[in-house]
Amino acid sequence: MFNKQKLKLNILRKHAIARLLLASLLAAIATSGVAANEIWLSSTNSLSYLKTQTDLGSGTTPNPYYGDFDYIMGHNVAPNTVVHLGSGIFWSTGVGASNTDASAIPAGVTLKGDGEAFTTIRRATNYSGYVQQNLTLLESHSSNITICDLTLDCNAFDLHNNHSTNGIGGVGLLGSGETLEHVTDINGIGYGYSVEGFQLVVGNYGQNNNKVMGCTVSNFLGNYGDGIAPSGDCLVEGNKIYFPVQTTPLTTNWWNPLFGINVVASSKGSMVINNYVYGGGDGFHNDTAGDTNLIIANNVFENVCEGVALTGDQRPYNSVTISHNLILMQTNYLRPYNQEFAIGLETLYAGQTNLNIVIDGNIIRLYHDQVWSVTNVITGAIGDGSQGAIYIHTAGAGQLNENISIVNNQIDARLPIEFVSPISNLYASGNIPLNGTNFATANGHPGLTNVAGLQT
Repeated sequence: MFNKQKLKLNILRKHAIARLLLASLLAAIATSGVAANEIWLSSTNSLSYLKTQTDLGSGTTPNPYYGDFDYIMGHNVAPNTVVHLGSGIFWSTGVGASNTDASAIPAGVTLKGDGEAFTTIRRATNYSGYVQQNLTLLESHSSNITICDLTLDCNAFDLHNNHSTNGIGGVGLLGSGETLEHVTDINGIGYGYSVEGFQLVVGNYGQNNNKVMGCTVSNFLGNYGDGIAPSGDCLVEGNKIYFPVQTTPLTTNWWNPLFGINVVASSKGSMVINNYVYGGGDGFHNDTAGDTNLIIANNVFENVCEGVALTGDQRPYNSVTISHNLILMQTNYLRPYNQEFAIGLETLYAGQTNLNIVIDGNIIRLYHDQVWSVTNVITGAIGDGSQGAIYIHTAGAGQLNENISIVNNQIDARLPIEFVSPISNLYASGNIPLNGTNFATANGHPGLTNVAGLQT
């Protein structure tokens, strides 16, 4: 009995000591403001400390780090750390090939602001040694990084005013498990293919489990860029992209390639759902590497030249669903000598086949109730020569489109539907013409009210 009582007393004593130690630890954390793997940064005098390699403070809640933001991020942030950015403007030189001031974000880091209206990371241009170059504000090749609740100001006004051909983007996270959530990107720029002006980039070929949710891209200053550009598998949900409406002179034979959402090389599956794109060239675009297991659903593409443009130049498309999108094509059409379509499906290399494509339940209309054409501008007449609804095309020998379903769409009857390449097993049913009683006839094919079987 004595031994049992002694053992019980020892257990109680150990539990009491453990409770005291835990209470002491919690008290120390409360006093210091430090939690495991968390640090706090202040924007105090961020601009005046730029490029000084200064880090003041201790990284706690009551005494956050402040000083040279780039230096702090490069020297005080370990992998798997939660970095809390307070309110205000954090000035950065950005990450570029010839700029080593800003460092890549380590793996597993969460960079969290106080909200898009309160925390801003802004590219600096007014420091000694500044040169215009291609830059990204935040960049990493590591995985499992989260950036949330802040604004990224690419501040590319000087490049725009000086007609620079450099590109400035907000984020480039090139691993797997990346998350962008409630991030606003403003004042980016891009003018050409090699400096395309990618704003929110996640993933890479073969990467997966990435997310871009609730983000906004606006006030893009160039004429060649992408709002959200995932590579590999990604969820793109609930985002808003605002691009300039195309205003290039009507005599041009080219268009300004501003792409709202540009997903390439998905394999296990990407979903583009509940997004809003206004202006620019294409609401959704992919001219690289094809896509497999891709869903584009419940989006609004408004005042765009093309709604969904699939023109992969490396591989075809397989198992793609384009469903219940509202596509409002702009009236001031840009390429009078080439048609553009609300939904386009193409392949470019010989022997490729697009497989299992479903176009279901979409509404395809004009932003203004008038179809644009060169004749329209001269005579004021309404015609259908320059814009269309659905386009299926292959450009090389031995190419094919197989298992194509076009069902239950509502389509402005003045917009032609064109098949200019072989289709095996086309099923079309339940499509409703708007602003007319019959669909326009293209290449001798009688529209798409009920058509099935081989289409060549």
